[in-house]
Amino acid sequence: MKPIIGIVECYKFEYYKYAIEKHGGEVKLLLIGSKDSIPEIDGLLLPGGGDIDPEIYDEGHHPKTQYVNKYRDEFEISLFNEAIEKDIPVFGICRGIQIINVTLGGGLYQDIKDCYPQPACKHDGSPDDWHDITIESESLLMEIVGTSESNVNSAHHQAIDDIGESLIVTAHSKEDGIIEAVEYPAKPFVIAVQYHPERMWKDKTKPLHKREFLEHSTKLFEAFINAATERRLSC
Repeated sequence: MKPIIGIVECYKFEYYKYAIEKHGGEVKLLLIGSKDSIPEIDGLLLPGGGDIDPEIYDEGHHPKTQYVNKYRDEFEISLFNEAIEKDIPVFGICRGIQIINVTLGGGLYQDIKDCYPQPACKHDGSPDDWHDITIESESLLMEIVGTSESNVNSAHHQAIDDIGESLIVTAHSKEDGIIEAVEYPAKPFVIAVQYHPERMWKDKTKPLHKREFLEHSTKLFEAFINAATERRLSC
């Protein structure tokens, strides 16, 4: 049987669903506020979305912090904590990396343009917002994608500041140093990226169900599905 991957309801859910199914998983939609989803899944995907309530990481509300949903924040924090407790593989994307970080006590730059201490390249989701990242050697990300540099997309105005407990930083934006990936090495598979591999396609003009993924994305999703499959077989 295919591993069941739980994905929290979100904007552009169909992109995440397609990426999981394309790489061999089965998707279970996790409705915000539901209580019984974790025992039924083999992997947890924390997707992109609006900003996290800054009260969670002990900051005031910046004027550019937007689309805050406290119910989603609480739900995803609860899901992540339970997944960690049960050794369920976790893959965080964009907002997902930020949820993981603040859950473990880290902080965020609430707006890159206003709060990041140096000039940054564009990360806000425009079509040309692709940039190079550098990947740490001996990291899980390096093991998965097999290269020390890669070109990735962006669609975020916030970024990790203080790193959460037990996390390690495994990739940075080459131009400005913004954190692009983290891992939780104490667990079998917990990896999160600031970019959007679910929409790193070779040709986005094709219908969604015919789009092929760039090699970087394929390797990430395959590794996640493999980890979820291993957990399913071990239970």
